[in-house]
Amino acid sequence: MKTTIIRAVAALSLAAAALIAPTAANAYTDPAVVTISPSVATPGGVVTFSTSRAAFQGNEDIAISATGTAAKGLALASVTTETNDTLRSQAVNGNLNAQVRFPATANGVYSFTFTGTQSGVVLHASVTVNAAGAPSAPARGGLAATGFDAGSTTGLWLTGAALLAGGAAVGIGTVVRRRRASKS
Repeated sequence: MKTTIIRAVAALSLAAAALIAPTAANAYTDPAVVTISPSVATPGGVVTFSTSRAAFQGNEDIAISATGTAAKGLALASVTTETNDTLRSQAVNGNLNAQVRFPATANGVYSFTFTGTQSGVVLHASVTVNAAGAPSAPARGGLAATGFDAGSTTGLWLTGAALLAGGAAVGIGTVVRRRRASKS
Protein backbone atom coordinates (compact mmCIF):
# COMPACT_ATOMS: atom_id res chain seq x y z
CA MET A 1 0.00 0.00 0.00
CA LYS A 2 2.86 2.38 0.85
CA THR A 3 4.46 1.95 -2.58
CA THR A 4 1.14 2.65 -4.29
CA ILE A 5 0.79 5.93 -2.43
CA ILE A 6 4.41 6.84 -3.15
CA ARG A 7 3.95 6.13 -6.85
CA ALA A 8 0.72 8.12 -6.93
CA VAL A 9 2.42 11.09 -5.29
CA ALA A 10 5.36 10.79 -7.71
CA ALA A 11 3.01 10.70 -10.71
CA LEU A 12 1.11 13.76 -9.48
CA SER A 13 4.40 15.60 -8.83
CA LEU A 14 5.54 14.90 -12.39
CA ALA A 15 2.20 16.09 -13.73
CA ALA A 16 2.45 19.31 -11.72
CA ALA A 17 6.02 19.89 -12.93
CA ALA A 18 4.87 19.43 -16.52
CA LEU A 19 2.22 22.12 -16.03
CA ILE A 20 4.48 24.57 -14.19
CA ALA A 21 7.50 24.41 -16.56
CA PRO A 22 5.86 26.37 -19.43
CA THR A 23 4.68 28.99 -16.94
CA ALA A 24 8.25 29.55 -15.76
CA ALA A 25 9.42 29.91 -19.35
CA ASN A 26 6.82 32.63 -19.97
CA ALA A 27 7.93 34.56 -16.87
CA TYR A 28 10.86 36.22 -18.70
CA THR A 29 10.52 39.94 -19.04
CA ASP A 30 12.65 42.27 -21.07
CA PRO A 31 15.02 44.12 -18.69
CA ALA A 32 13.71 47.42 -20.05
CA VAL A 33 11.92 48.74 -23.08
CA VAL A 34 13.86 51.20 -25.20
CA THR A 35 11.90 54.35 -26.00
CA ILE A 36 12.79 56.10 -29.26
CA SER A 37 12.17 59.81 -29.84
CA PRO A 38 11.24 60.81 -32.46
CA SER A 39 9.77 57.49 -33.56
CA VAL A 40 10.64 58.11 -37.24
CA ALA A 41 14.02 59.63 -38.10
CA THR A 42 15.08 61.75 -41.05
CA PRO A 43 18.43 61.66 -42.85
CA GLY A 44 20.89 63.78 -40.86
CA GLY A 45 18.49 63.83 -37.90
CA VAL A 46 19.10 62.95 -34.25
CA VAL A 47 17.21 60.23 -32.39
CA THR A 48 17.27 59.75 -28.61
CA PHE A 49 17.20 56.20 -27.18
CA SER A 50 16.19 55.98 -23.51
CA THR A 51 14.75 53.59 -20.93
CA SER A 52 12.12 54.29 -18.30
CA ARG A 53 13.83 52.10 -15.71
CA ALA A 54 17.41 51.26 -14.84
CA ALA A 55 18.49 48.24 -16.86
CA PHE A 56 22.23 48.84 -16.53
CA GLN A 57 24.53 49.30 -13.55
CA GLY A 58 25.05 52.84 -12.21
CA ASN A 59 27.18 54.75 -14.73
CA GLU A 60 28.15 51.70 -16.77
CA ASP A 61 29.63 52.03 -20.25
CA ILE A 62 27.25 50.89 -23.00
CA ALA A 63 28.53 49.49 -26.30
CA ILE A 64 26.21 50.37 -29.18
CA SER A 65 26.14 48.48 -32.46
CA ALA A 66 23.97 49.39 -35.43
CA THR A 67 23.06 47.60 -38.64
CA GLY A 68 21.59 49.37 -41.65
CA THR A 69 22.38 51.28 -44.84
CA ALA A 70 25.42 53.54 -44.30
CA ALA A 71 25.53 52.46 -40.63
CA LYS A 72 29.23 53.33 -40.41
CA GLY A 73 28.20 56.96 -40.88
CA LEU A 74 26.23 56.94 -37.60
CA ALA A 75 27.65 59.05 -34.80
CA LEU A 76 26.65 59.94 -31.29
CA ALA A 77 25.08 63.36 -31.39
CA SER A 78 27.72 64.68 -29.00
CA VAL A 79 30.61 63.33 -31.11
CA THR A 80 31.81 65.43 -34.05
CA THR A 81 33.52 62.68 -36.06
CA GLU A 82 31.82 61.59 -39.30
CA THR A 83 32.49 57.86 -38.92
CA ASN A 84 32.49 55.91 -35.68
CA ASP A 85 32.59 52.10 -35.91
CA THR A 86 32.27 51.51 -32.17
CA LEU A 87 29.70 53.83 -30.66
CA ARG A 88 29.74 54.04 -26.86
CA SER A 89 27.55 55.78 -24.35
CA GLN A 90 27.25 55.73 -20.59
CA ALA A 91 24.26 54.81 -18.45
CA VAL A 92 22.98 57.53 -16.15
CA ASN A 93 21.97 55.90 -12.85
CA GLY A 94 21.42 52.68 -14.83
CA ASN A 95 19.20 54.29 -17.48
CA LEU A 96 20.00 54.40 -21.17
CA ASN A 97 20.09 57.91 -22.63
CA ALA A 98 21.94 58.03 -25.95
CA GLN A 99 21.46 60.43 -28.85
CA VAL A 100 22.46 59.11 -32.28
CA ARG A 101 22.88 61.28 -35.38
CA PHE A 102 22.07 59.62 -38.70
CA PRO A 103 24.17 60.42 -41.79
CA ALA A 104 22.65 62.50 -44.59
CA THR A 105 22.56 59.34 -46.75
CA ALA A 106 20.62 57.31 -44.16
CA ASN A 107 17.64 55.39 -45.48
CA GLY A 108 15.68 52.34 -44.37
CA VAL A 109 15.58 50.37 -41.11
CA TYR A 110 18.42 50.52 -38.59
CA SER A 111 18.72 47.87 -35.87
CA PHE A 112 20.48 48.91 -32.66
CA THR A 113 21.92 46.74 -29.89
CA PHE A 114 22.84 48.33 -26.56
CA THR A 115 25.13 46.13 -24.41
CA GLY A 116 26.21 46.93 -20.85
CA THR A 117 29.97 46.29 -20.67
CA GLN A 118 29.89 45.22 -16.99
CA SER A 119 26.38 43.81 -16.53
CA GLY A 120 26.03 42.14 -19.94
CA VAL A 121 22.44 43.44 -20.22
CA VAL A 122 21.41 43.61 -23.89
CA LEU A 123 18.61 45.82 -25.21
CA HIS A 124 17.38 46.05 -28.80
CA ALA A 125 15.62 48.74 -30.80
CA SER A 126 15.02 49.59 -34.43
CA VAL A 127 14.41 52.90 -36.20
CA THR A 128 13.13 53.62 -39.69
CA VAL A 129 14.79 56.55 -41.44
CA ASN A 130 12.68 58.24 -44.13
CA ALA A 131 13.05 61.42 -46.10
CA ALA A 132 11.05 64.26 -44.54
CA GLY A 133 7.32 63.73 -44.96
CA ALA A 134 7.56 60.07 -46.03
CA PRO A 135 5.14 57.81 -44.13
CA SER A 136 6.43 54.85 -42.12
CA ALA A 137 5.56 52.52 -39.30
CA PRO A 138 6.45 53.76 -35.81
CA ALA A 139 9.75 52.65 -34.30
CA ARG A 140 9.67 49.88 -31.72
CA GLY A 141 11.98 48.78 -28.96
CA GLY A 142 12.21 45.83 -26.58
CA LEU A 143 11.35 42.22 -27.35
CA ALA A 144 9.29 41.24 -30.35
CA ALA A 145 5.62 40.55 -29.63
CA THR A 146 5.13 36.89 -30.58
CA GLY A 147 2.92 34.00 -29.53
CA PHE A 148 -0.44 34.07 -27.81
CA ASP A 149 -1.88 36.15 -25.03
CA ALA A 150 -1.90 34.02 -21.87
CA GLY A 151 -5.53 34.93 -21.21
CA SER A 152 -6.65 33.54 -24.56
CA THR A 153 -5.03 30.15 -23.88
CA THR A 154 -6.59 29.49 -20.47
CA GLY A 155 -9.02 26.96 -21.94
CA LEU A 156 -6.17 25.06 -23.55
CA TRP A 157 -4.27 24.96 -20.24
CA LEU A 158 -7.33 23.67 -18.38
CA THR A 159 -8.01 21.03 -21.02
CA GLY A 160 -4.37 19.93 -20.96
CA ALA A 161 -4.41 19.73 -17.16
CA ALA A 162 -7.62 17.66 -17.21
CA LEU A 163 -6.16 15.27 -19.80
CA LEU A 164 -2.95 14.94 -17.80
CA ALA A 165 -4.83 14.27 -14.56
CA GLY A 166 -7.06 11.73 -16.32
CA GLY A 167 -4.05 9.96 -17.82
CA ALA A 168 -2.34 9.86 -14.43
CA ALA A 169 -5.49 8.39 -12.83
CA VAL A 170 -5.75 5.68 -15.51
CA GLY A 171 -2.05 4.84 -15.13
CA ILE A 172 -2.25 4.63 -11.34
CA GLY A 173 -5.45 2.55 -11.55
CA THR A 174 -3.76 0.11 -13.93
CA VAL A 175 -0.75 -0.31 -11.62
CA VAL A 176 -3.00 -0.88 -8.57
CA ARG A 177 -5.17 -3.42 -10.42
CA ARG A 178 -2.11 -5.37 -11.65
CA ARG A 179 -0.62 -5.48 -8.15
CA ARG A 180 -3.84 -6.74 -6.63
CA ALA A 181 -4.16 -9.36 -9.37
CA SER A 182 -0.56 -10.56 -8.84
CA LYS A 183 -1.01 -10.86 -5.03
CA SER A 184 -4.16 -13.01 -5.29
